[in-house]
Amino acid sequence: MTESTFTEEKAYAYVTRDREEVPELLVFEHPDPEGGVQVPKGGIEDGESPREAVVRELKEESGLTELESIRSLETDVWQHHEKPKAYRRHFFHIVAEERRDQWRHTVTGDGEDEGVVYDYFWARPRSISLARDMDDYIGQILK
Repeated sequence: MTESTFTEEKAYAYVTRDREEVPELLVFEHPDPEGGVQVPKGGIEDGESPREAVVRELKEESGLTELESIRSLETDVWQHHEKPKAYRRHFFHIVAEERRDQWRHTVTGDGEDEGVVYDYFWARPRSISLARDMDDYIGQILK
């Protein structure tokens, strides 16, 4: 697949906090049983940069707004396994100072997940498998 064939752009947030020697990754289990464990992510709106999109999506999907740093990791083109769709994915590593170990957040914004409730928790990055190849660049946040 060439990069010119992607159908949608998305921004993905690998949010970590340093509580121990190994950083913890913010994840949620999607309420749809087929959704699996995911990281905050979402579509990039017209006129929005991937960095702006990841900050907006993180706020809408998790409620987090206090971010210490944002670093771009990778951009790729990913072919959906069940649909004839490809996505240009922009991955970011974001460090947050968050004391809560788990919380529930109702998604805001006007996307397809608006009103859905996500239950967030922290996990060790190598101890969890993320849905839809979202963990492709996890190794880069552990360096």
